[in-house]
Amino acid sequence: MAKKLYDIAVANGKYTDKEGNEKNSYKNIGVILEGDNGPYMLLERSVNLAGFAVSDKNPNTVLASMFSGTPSGQNTSVSNMKDDIPF
Repeated sequence: MAKKLYDIAVANGKYTDKEGNEKNSYKNIGVILEGDNGPYMLLERSVNLAGFAVSDKNPNTVLASMFSGTPSGQNTSVSNMKDDIPF
């Protein structure tokens, strides 16, 4: 049985918290799991990395962060919703 190690997320915007601090909003694009043969990654097939902001220093890359829990301000994907109809 695989054990989840990290969520993989990409910053996709900003929001202001209750205290007026500007923070990043994240889109969860996958997970890193630990299996019997070592760590491996599962990425959501629907994510198009070309749609995320790029670095001024290296415009050919997208920075993905690893979080051991759910990052604050993360978008909810359809696969994470508990209800059949989200509205």
